[in-house]
Amino acid sequence: MFGREKRCYDGYLVRKLDPVIFLSPYIMPRRTDSETHIDLNLDLTKVEEFIKEHRKDIPGLTLYHIVFATVVRAAAITPEINRFIAGNRIYQRKTIRISMMIKKHLEVNGRESTIFPVFEPTDSLAEIVRKTNTLAEEAMAQMDGDSNGFEKFTSLLQVVPPFILIAFIRFMMFLDRHGWLPEKLTNLQPFHSGFFVTNVGSIGLPVVYHHLYEFGTTSVFVAIGRKQIMNELQSDGTVRTFKVLPLRAVVDDRICDGFTYSCAFKTIRKCFRNPEILLEGYKNEEKQKATIV
Repeated sequence: MFGREKRCYDGYLVRKLDPVIFLSPYIMPRRTDSETHIDLNLDLTKVEEFIKEHRKDIPGLTLYHIVFATVVRAAAITPEINRFIAGNRIYQRKTIRISMMIKKHLEVNGRESTIFPVFEPTDSLAEIVRKTNTLAEEAMAQMDGDSNGFEKFTSLLQVVPPFILIAFIRFMMFLDRHGWLPEKLTNLQPFHSGFFVTNVGSIGLPVVYHHLYEFGTTSVFVAIGRKQIMNELQSDGTVRTFKVLPLRAVVDDRICDGFTYSCAFKTIRKCFRNPEILLEGYKNEEKQKATIV
């Protein structure tokens, strides 16, 4: 048991678990067996004004960064959503790592790349913007030159005969299921992040539910759609019309219970209603408040 914990270099074995959570990876061994879909429509009324107000103070600030920051804050307050499963055991991830796909030109054959910034729970919005934009700019520059590590690795695989590639992938997935994949390989690709966020609205698609991957350890996949207009009936009988950002999350429900996920997504809603919260890093006293929002 102690040896297995050491093999998962990116997480700590969680020893004290609810019996149902403990048994879930044995009852549902595959990530796709345990996918749960969650809908969120986030009120943009305050966020859009907030972005306009703070773009001078935080250069490059976009709505995408706000989503990143709310995910980081939710993972800081409810770290249980930042867990993963390896070898039928549940691990707490050591860092908050988010993967995202970027495309330099909106063309069918335009080059794509993936970045996966690592955040601290105490990172402020400005720090999150800086970390994300720095990696994005580096990835954009690489698209004009040499391939990144992940692209070079996959390019090598493309020249391998199919029967050898199939055997190699099966071996890699065996290692991955048990948490034995070498650190150098996991650091090359985006599938070993706690969260994967994709902005399908930026390419003109409606919001989607994106599946989780069996390879890797990503337990939460968030898709951002196009902005929408919603009508909401008020208690006095009037109708309020406002703009929302639709999010669809697909989560691995084996890593924590529904109440914990509820608290995490309540934190995201709270941050959209009060984006000023994100200007400062996470403080420990927020954890208790999150459960009663």
